[in-house]
Amino acid sequence: MHKLLATLLGATSLAASAGDITLYTRAHLGGPAITLHEAAPDLDLQGFNDKTSSVVVHKGTWEVCAEKHYKGKCMVLKEGEYGELKGFDDMISSVREVEAREPKKAK
Repeated sequence: MHKLLATLLGATSLAASAGDITLYTRAHLGGPAITLHEAAPDLDLQGFNDKTSSVVVHKGTWEVCAEKHYKGKCMVLKEGEYGELKGFDDMISSVREVEAREPKKAK
């Protein structure tokens, strides 16, 4: 019983910390948009494959990739607005939330 309760509480806290990302078809947050709350290994399913030109990461840290299933060229985006995606314009095919990593400290 205690294990089940702990598992349920852990799942609830994970869901509460889930991030959000909005993809836009035009630069500077313009055009049709889609907001995701979970990983999308194939943006074709949402009709958004190779259409993203700008992004807002509302919460969390997200990885965007040029190929389906998080393959090919990828970029990690932290919370913020990305009005232009230089080198990634109309290339994003998959997105997923990832753990934020602290930059390595110089010795």
